[in-house]
Amino acid sequence: MILALCGTSEGRQLLAGLSNKLIPVVATVTTPYGVKCLEGITNIEVLETKLDEGALHELIDTKKIKYILDVSHPYAENISKLAMKVSEEKGIQYLRYERQNTEIPQGDHVIIAEDYHHAAQLAKNYPNKVFLTTGSNHIPLFVKEIGAERLIARVLPTSSVIKRCEDYGLTPHNLIGMKGPFTGEMNQVMFGIEDVSVIITKDSGEAGGTEEKISAAQIVGKPIIIIKRPQITYGNVYHDLNFLISDLVKE
Repeated sequence: MILALCGTSEGRQLLAGLSNKLIPVVATVTTPYGVKCLEGITNIEVLETKLDEGALHELIDTKKIKYILDVSHPYAENISKLAMKVSEEKGIQYLRYERQNTEIPQGDHVIIAEDYHHAAQLAKNYPNKVFLTTGSNHIPLFVKEIGAERLIARVLPTSSVIKRCEDYGLTPHNLIGMKGPFTGEMNQVMFGIEDVSVIITKDSGEAGGTEEKISAAQIVGKPIIIIKRPQITYGNVYHDLNFLISDLVKE
């Protein structure tokens, strides 16, 4: 049995490919929306759970897991580190699918931040509004460092995400609930809002529309802060889902 830790759009592609090969998989996601994204794929079991070390050990034993496929988001470093640690302890194989890094252009309009806190510190020095395209998990940090009234946050339009943002002081005045990917033209319209001074994003790769965000910011003449990916040594890393599926079929 294979355990797939899902958290990206590529997770569905991977599971569909394994399903077509009749390879049994148990997939974990952390939200009801994640469950919905995997609906309709046969030969897989989907669990909505946030795994800690004990729960991961138990799941591996209960399901007789032989491989862990890590298809989590590039910035979900905690689950990746946990999966590598536990796979080593259990003597099972860990395989990572990783989105390719974006080739980030050089220029005054592109600023690299070491982490979320650094990004907030950089952004707070700009006047007017800060446009966030980093998801909702770090909204509390940005609210604390910058202030809810100075943020415009683009987040997934699910009830739990919207409520979380509202709980931290965001309102319909500065909250955009939309699901990507977004075209360059859509980004230009949003980033071009008159009182936006700077944009914050992550390097989520091609699937996350990073290039479109960078080019849109450049076109509207506003700086964009890009939070660096966590520096993790994964070991067995794949950048092509077909190669990963092919190697699993051979086993």
